[in-house]
Amino acid sequence: MARMLDINYGHGSTTGRLMSQAVQRFGPRTALIAGERSWSFDAFEAIVSKLADGLAGRLSLGSRVALMMGNRADYLFLQAAIERAGLVRVPVNGLATAHDVALIDADCAPGAIFHDRAAAARIPTRDGLWRICVEGDTAHGGPSYAELLATEAAAHCEGPRLDDLASINYTSGSSGRPKGVMLTHRNWAAVYRNMLIDRDIRADDTIAHIGPLTHASGAYFTPWFLRGAANLLIEGGSVEALLAAIERHRVTVFTCVPTVLTRIVNHPRVAAFDLSSLRLIGYGAEPIPRNTLVRALDLFGPILEQNYGLTEAMMTCATLPPRDHFDAGGRPRLGAIGRPYSFVEIVLRDQAGSPVPVGEIGEITVRSDHVTVGYWGMPEATERVLRDGWLWSGDLARLGEDGIISLAGRSKDMLISGGFNIYPQEIEATLTGCADVIEAAVIGLPDPAWGEIAVGFVALAAGSPRRADDILAEIKPRLGIRTPKRLVILDHLPKNANGKVDKRALRAANLEAEES
Repeated sequence: MARMLDINYGHGSTTGRLMSQAVQRFGPRTALIAGERSWSFDAFEAIVSKLADGLAGRLSLGSRVALMMGNRADYLFLQAAIERAGLVRVPVNGLATAHDVALIDADCAPGAIFHDRAAAARIPTRDGLWRICVEGDTAHGGPSYAELLATEAAAHCEGPRLDDLASINYTSGSSGRPKGVMLTHRNWAAVYRNMLIDRDIRADDTIAHIGPLTHASGAYFTPWFLRGAANLLIEGGSVEALLAAIERHRVTVFTCVPTVLTRIVNHPRVAAFDLSSLRLIGYGAEPIPRNTLVRALDLFGPILEQNYGLTEAMMTCATLPPRDHFDAGGRPRLGAIGRPYSFVEIVLRDQAGSPVPVGEIGEITVRSDHVTVGYWGMPEATERVLRDGWLWSGDLARLGEDGIISLAGRSKDMLISGGFNIYPQEIEATLTGCADVIEAAVIGLPDPAWGEIAVGFVALAAGSPRRADDILAEIKPRLGIRTPKRLVILDHLPKNANGKVDKRALRAANLEAEES
C-alpha cells in the first residue's frame, strides 16, 4: 500500500515543517533563481509537495535516495522533498567517477537515484534501482520525473521524527571504502539553528551558490530560505558567471572554498564588474593561502567570514566573523578558524584525552547536537571518532589567549622529520605569503636519513620569474628545520571533485616519478 505523507509533522520541528512555515510567511517573494527562471516561496512549496507525495507513495520510510547532478533547481526541490517524505538523502558529487558511485551504491543500496544527463553514463544499472533523469522523461524502474511532478495531492500520514535519519554524506576513506556519515533531522535542525543564530543572515539577501549543492552550498540554502532570502544558483560554477551574476542580480553574499576565492581575486577581469552590492563572503573547507586572504581583503574590504566544520559535524563548529579577521595589531590572521558557535563546545586535547594548555597543539574535539550519530555500517570506525560524547575531528589546532582557535593541520598529515613534529599547514601558510605564490601544498615523504621529509609544491602567478631555490631561501629564516627539503613548481595544483587540493594525487605522482 502506498505511504501517504503528513506535512504537519507530529514529531518535532523538522526542517520540512520549518520550511513550510517560512513559505506561509514569505509566499510571493522570490526564493530561488537559476538561469532565466525564478520561483517564489509558494511555487517552490508546490513543487516540493508534489515530489514529496510522489516519493512517499513509492518508497518506504527511511529508504535511501541518491542525488547526482550539477547545480540546478531540481536538486533543491528534491533535497527538500526527500527530507519531507521521511527518506534519506544521499548526495553524490556530479563529477564522481563511475567507480565512486558504484561504491556508494553498494554501501547504502539506495532505492532511487536522481541524476542529470551529464551523470547518466556513470549511474549503476542494478536490478531494483529506480533511476530517474531530471532532464526529459527518461526513467527506469519507476515513474519519470515529469510524472512525479504531476502527482496529485493525497491524504496524509505521519512524516519523519527528529531522530530519524535524514542524510548519508560520504567522505573519502583512507582504505578506499567511502565512509557514509549519518545525519539525523535533529542534526540538520541544529546546523541551521547554529547558522541563524551566529551568522549574519538577512531576509533581503541574495546569496549566490557557486560550489556543488551536494556539499556545503546545499547546506547554506536552507537557513537563507528560512530567513526569507533569495538563493541564486551559478550553473556551471565558473568564476566569470559568478562575477556577472553579482553585478546583474546585486548579490549580497556568496560562499566558496579558498581555491575558488583564489581564482576570483586573480581573475584578469575582476575589476571590470560592479561588485559593490557584496556585504559578506564566506569561505572554508580548507586553509586559505596568505596571498589570497590579503588580496581579497584589499579587493572587497573587511567582509570575509571563515567557517570551520567537517562532514561529521556539518558546517557549524567554529566561525571567524569579519571583525575577528585582524589581530590586535591590525594584521590579517592566518590559519584562524575563530570561536565555537554558541551551541557548540570545542576542546583541544592530547592523545590521552586531556585538554592541552593555551598555546599548545591539540586535536579538536566537538560536542554539539549537530554531531553525527556515526558511520553507515562501520561501527568500529564510529567508535574511533565518537568517544564519551565527543567527536574527535582529526584536526590539530592551538587556542590563543583571546579564545581564537587556529589550525595547525590534520593529525594524519603531521610528519616527523629528524625527531621533530612538522605541521604542513604552517609551512603552506608561509609559502603562500611569498610574492607570486598563488597556492601551495606540503606533503611528507619517506626518507632514509630523516625518516620523513617535507616536500612543497607551489603554483606561481603567470610570468613569474621565481625559482624554487630563492623561495626556499626566503622562507628558511622563518621556518628553520621545518623548511621543505624540496620545492616543486607546478603550473597548477591538482584538485579533487570538491575543488580542494588533492594531496593524494601529489603524493602518488611524486612517488611514481621517484620510482621511474
